[in-house]
Amino acid sequence: MKASKAGIAFLIVFVSCIDPFGVSSLEPEGLLNIEAFLTSEPHVQQIRLSRAGIYGLDNVGRNLPVRGAVILVKDDLGNIERFLESGVSGTYLSSSEFSTKVGRSYNLDIELPNGERLVSLPELVNPVPKMDSVTYRAVRTASTDPMNDEIGVQVLGHFQDPADQQNFYYWKMLESDFVLITEPELYTLPPTHPTCPRCPVPKDCCSRCFHKDTPRPANINTIDDLEFNGNYQSRVIAYVRDNGLRFKETYRLDIQHMSVSAEAHRFLKLSDQQLRLTGSVFDPPPANIRGNVINLNRPEEQVLGYFFATDIQLLRVYIRRDNLEFFLRPQTTVPDDCRDYLQQASGFPMPFLPTEAPEDWDGF
Repeated sequence: MKASKAGIAFLIVFVSCIDPFGVSSLEPEGLLNIEAFLTSEPHVQQIRLSRAGIYGLDNVGRNLPVRGAVILVKDDLGNIERFLESGVSGTYLSSSEFSTKVGRSYNLDIELPNGERLVSLPELVNPVPKMDSVTYRAVRTASTDPMNDEIGVQVLGHFQDPADQQNFYYWKMLESDFVLITEPELYTLPPTHPTCPRCPVPKDCCSRCFHKDTPRPANINTIDDLEFNGNYQSRVIAYVRDNGLRFKETYRLDIQHMSVSAEAHRFLKLSDQQLRLTGSVFDPPPANIRGNVINLNRPEEQVLGYFFATDIQLLRVYIRRDNLEFFLRPQTTVPDDCRDYLQQASGFPMPFLPTEAPEDWDGF
């Protein structure tokens, strides 16, 4: 008994002599991500800096904005535009007059708060061949559902490709507007109503509102003129899937028609290939896509994103249902006031949709 008590006492003394060892868990720093897309349209342009979130067994992070950086854009004539940090963390803005110029090359110069410096390779701005006209047509394609084809609208651009130069095109769909048609006369009380669940209570207003939309699918549409150099083109430059709501009346699609460099075209093409991976055995292997920005202090570190400098032509097309050969049937029924659509779709308090058209709307 005495021996066991002595052993316990020895253990207490031994444990009490151990000094605590502080372990500082160093979380890995995410890679720097750059979003810089400068165009020849004069307006306030933006560059975004963030650190990519770390994901793993011990880390489930999110992208963190990089504050306090000094960002300069320089051209080959020595002109410098400084991008100033805005009220949105990690977002840096140019002056309202800034734009790229055809024939000039630009490079990005960033100094981070920790003293590290990053620069891009020069990007030459080539002229984009002007689009003569834009048309559209309804298309039907096979889908993963064997009983239902996918319905959508293809937008075609008609333009002359120059024969005396190699061109690289990029078409980007922007946030667009469309007329949202609903059926308020079909409104019913919710199924949880205490006295009259699902009873019809028609609403007098409103059935026609205007809603903003991000076109889907958001594929990267880029091509070179290797196979059609010098020929007139009628080429698909955009595709919008019919979800049953977009084409109940009029959809206004905005598109950027751009020229990009050969290096930017390669970056976009590889990015699109990776976005289209489905896990099939026929998929190309995953690629490590490197951009055109280098960390001078740590050249071996990969910098995510790409610094684009482009010439641009803005395109706008009004897609009217009455001009489509066919559309998705049955169309989606929304039995409510169209002004309440955002709240009805999300289940949370949301702003009303407007019934008045945007000031620049020309789709009546």
